[in-house]
Amino acid sequence: MCGLIFLIVIGLPIAELWLLIEVGSRIGSFETIFLVFLSAALGLYAVRGQSVGTVARLRAGGVPAEAAMLEGPLLALAALMLLVPGFITDTMGALLLVPPIRRIVARRWSQRARPVASAPGAEGGGPAPVIVLTSWASSTRDPAAPAASPTEEDAHQPLDRKDD
Repeated sequence: MCGLIFLIVIGLPIAELWLLIEVGSRIGSFETIFLVFLSAALGLYAVRGQSVGTVARLRAGGVPAEAAMLEGPLLALAALMLLVPGFITDTMGALLLVPPIRRIVARRWSQRARPVASAPGAEGGGPAPVIVLTSWASSTRDPAAPAASPTEEDAHQPLDRKDD
């Protein structure tokens, strides 16, 4: 693990600089800088389209929730790689934009995932603790009444604030 971190933190920037210098010496520095910015702009545009498509397929039920939960972070990683200047990271980010490759990487990630203990002190896989997130704004709803599902209009309403 330490070797992998060293490779990413030290080795990748050195390889990126070397490749940028090599490409710049062959096609020119202005053209190299232009290619770096062009690949970042086109890549981020493609990430936006892929993420909107993934959300649309998830809402339509075309993608299992588990797959979409892994595709989101992979798309974010692709965007990060495309923003980092360099041809190696741009290539890796562009490869993550290809859905079959992204699914293979997601499958490998899910296979390597380790289960986390479900509850503190629960040896036999007891029930997971329930975390309830509440707003600091006061609520006038009866806690015993069933919660209403949010509507599209609710998403655009501001939170009521008490400035006490």
